[in-house]
Amino acid sequence: MSIDVIFLGLDGVLFDTEALHLAACNTAFANAGLSIRWTLPALRAAAAIHGYARAISAAVAMPPLSREKRRVAELLEDKHRAFHRALLARPPQVQAAALALIEDASAAGSKICILTDLPAPATAALLERHFGADLNSLFSVVAGGISFETTTAPGPYAHALHAMGAAPHDAIAIDTAVPALRAAADAGLWTVSVAPYGTDVVRPRQFITFDALHDLQASPYTPDQQRPSPGLHRAA
Repeated sequence: MSIDVIFLGLDGVLFDTEALHLAACNTAFANAGLSIRWTLPALRAAAAIHGYARAISAAVAMPPLSREKRRVAELLEDKHRAFHRALLARPPQVQAAALALIEDASAAGSKICILTDLPAPATAALLERHFGADLNSLFSVVAGGISFETTTAPGPYAHALHAMGAAPHDAIAIDTAVPALRAAADAGLWTVSVAPYGTDVVRPRQFITFDALHDLQASPYTPDQQRPSPGLHRAA
């Protein structure tokens, strides 16, 4: 297996953003006059389905609130604003294991890319603060505000790979969110989940090393699975 391209998420992969997302969701709930208040397990349960950036969608998925499209959109935007303010005030920590993976992969000649559903301004703020002038030389592709649930072809991973002239079977996506992992698997990429929710997945403190990517045993991934299991996967 050749790993020419590595796609990394930001939430829980490159940065520890859980506390900021939790505070931002609860701020948005309060501003909207809702009685909902999440704990960390509630956030993780929602992130398991929607990803951290759009986890708040789980709270408005049922009627009658789900029918109030404008209110739902305003709630999501308010959450994004609260998250952005929080990350500027309390910048999240970078995952040391992810930095080690980036260093080893770059030394081996692999291209490192960032695809995330975090809004573009938040993506830029996070990356520019921690990587500064090295940002453009370190990452081949950086894109924020990605919709991983789009049905429009080509999807975000296929589009990025086409721009780099790389093949899906030579690329891997490492993320915490099912939508991102499913989109990657559907595009033919290998996938690794480092989600912190649940007991049956690899946790961020374990993460994954560049050498270990070559050693993981492949197994089929079916898109109708609710959550990818740990390890290395290919679309069937």
